[in-house]
Amino acid sequence: MTTPIPDEIQVAKLSIEAAYTALDSLFERLRVMPRGEKVILSDTVHEACLRLKAAKDVLTRLETLPPDGEGA
Repeated sequence: MTTPIPDEIQVAKLSIEAAYTALDSLFERLRVMPRGEKVILSDTVHEACLRLKAAKDVLTRLETLPPDGEGA
């Protein structure tokens, strides 16, 4: 039997996926930008990707926690 995912975790997962989609779109737009702007935006997008990965890792850990009142 699997532990159901709380609504908050599911919403967060969907938000992360939406953010990844938006960042992919930004990467496509980088191709036509001037070099100076491209470097600044690339750094910003990279930082956002790192934060999203960290958030995804936290959600993965939260999914493995037992429901309230169970476990240690």
